[in-house]
Amino acid sequence: MKTPFILTFGLIGSLIADDQTIAPLLLDRNTPSSESGAKRANKDLVDQLHILSISASSKDGLAPALDHISATPFSDKTQYHLFNPTPNNLLRDLSPDRPDATESPITVDAGRYQVETSLFDYRRDQGNETFTYGQINMKAGLTHNVDLQAVIDIRSETLGDWTTFGDLTIRLKYNLWGNDSGNSALAIMPFVTAPTRNDEWQSGIIVPWATDLTNDISFGLQGQLDFVNDNTGTETEFLFTAVIGYPIIGNLGGYTEYIGVISDDRYESYYSGGFTYEINKNFVLDAGIQAGLNSDSEDFGCFTGFTTRF
Repeated sequence: MKTPFILTFGLIGSLIADDQTIAPLLLDRNTPSSESGAKRANKDLVDQLHILSISASSKDGLAPALDHISATPFSDKTQYHLFNPTPNNLLRDLSPDRPDATESPITVDAGRYQVETSLFDYRRDQGNETFTYGQINMKAGLTHNVDLQAVIDIRSETLGDWTTFGDLTIRLKYNLWGNDSGNSALAIMPFVTAPTRNDEWQSGIIVPWATDLTNDISFGLQGQLDFVNDNTGTETEFLFTAVIGYPIIGNLGGYTEYIGVISDDRYESYYSGGFTYEINKNFVLDAGIQAGLNSDSEDFGCFTGFTTRF
């Protein structure tokens, strides 16, 4: 299982050395991670026209207005990278991969960092309970359409057995289109799990896609192929999700999601739903639940956390 690990980091090096692809779209700040940003592109155009009208009458009004402009199709962001950060006036809206299981196809801006943390995660399956505290996903924007992620559980408990620092998962998200404009987005995300706690390497690939259904409602799909190792050997699992995100009131948004997991001897089916609340453009709170819909699935889960960017 070492081959995916080597391929993943080889891909990182090649992308940093020669990155010429562009891709665009963004989630609405009041909705979950799978939401796209066609309405934001329209807003950006209105903002630029408004700024032009301000500059024609008063140069003093131009500088404050620039602080509120998001990235637009007219901005060339390919020049920015890990050591030449994207300026504040070109930052995308915050686009977390949590709390829904459907990952966002939007990457972290080049040279910027994002932390997504599950403060508390509870799962129950046939009377067995698992508590996880502090699952952290740390992200760094490598280029305008590539970010690197490291995911680890800080502390968990299952059947009274405590685990501190679980396995480390490294993920690379590569946005194909839709990072900064358009009404859809697509990304690919290979990942590898190093046996920092267990004994086996694991790997897989995630493909998230998102689009706008209306100005306020978005839709996302995801396919994920996992190569899972256990005591009996390697098992292949396929996970697929579908999510709808929507605003509720003010900065409060919600999502409704279906999750399916196919493996050799079972099919797991879940309903998930939850909320996001934007404190500011760089900090979002979230909470959600997950309920099993058949006998092969975990019975119930609930979780809460936050996302911050700097």
